[in-house]
Amino acid sequence: MNTIEQLRLGVTELHVSSFNRSLPFYTDILGFSILEKTDSTVTLGSNAKEPILLLKEDAQLKEKPDHEPGLYHFAVLLPTRKNLGTWLAHVIKKGYPLIGGSDHLFSEAIYLSDPDGIGVEVYADRPEDVWVGEHGELKGGGNAPLDGDGLLKEAADTTWEGLPAGTVMGHLHFHLNPEEAEPFYVNTLGFHIRMAPPASVFIAAGVYHHHLAFNAWGRGRKGAIDPRFSGIRSYTLVFPKEADRQSAIERLTKAGTQVNTLGNNNEFVDPFGVLVRLQIEETD
Repeated sequence: MNTIEQLRLGVTELHVSSFNRSLPFYTDILGFSILEKTDSTVTLGSNAKEPILLLKEDAQLKEKPDHEPGLYHFAVLLPTRKNLGTWLAHVIKKGYPLIGGSDHLFSEAIYLSDPDGIGVEVYADRPEDVWVGEHGELKGGGNAPLDGDGLLKEAADTTWEGLPAGTVMGHLHFHLNPEEAEPFYVNTLGFHIRMAPPASVFIAAGVYHHHLAFNAWGRGRKGAIDPRFSGIRSYTLVFPKEADRQSAIERLTKAGTQVNTLGNNNEFVDPFGVLVRLQIEETD
């Protein structure tokens, strides 16, 4: 079976109940810049104008209960450990409540929630040679205590000025049944399994620790995401080469998944009702 060896995550679409509540969080706390704004949508990115999130407002949305299928968290990947320390000092100064932090060996991560209860991770990766073994195996994955003091010390001579250039969507972690996700995302689409702790699966292209994860930790029901709740509606997989995208499309089509073409992009709906866009990396 052909597998995906390289890609990155592109723009992720979230639906929120109120821009008046959400935008101060996404700009003042997380550090996104507003790249474009309409009456119903806001495009958010880094200081380098790289689009990362698309927010849509729907006042009828309710907060997703923990037991319902949906997004567990989206994860914003900062370029360096110093960047993470600078952001930590910033959020502490702002007084925004944090859920916690963990050292996963492959990364250092800090967790919080947006005003709609959407989970957020802000993290920085350690160098690959720390967590990728000789044969590509993944080392790490635990939940050791975060060295918050060390992060703050490393960033003591810096000032937070928003999400720096090079910030990307690092991974998406879903509260969705892994027994439903694995056959589709691994056997059909072609991701690698990188970790499979109890009631979960973490998958990636190539040797990355994970681009996507799925868990059933909340004992929630199986099935699709309910659009009555705030949270994710679509995300983007960006391939470096057209041949890689076409291989993925062929696997999806062969398995009976309808793949539509819109301009230069392809898209399909996954088993949970999430729209997934397939794009090619833009080059100068």
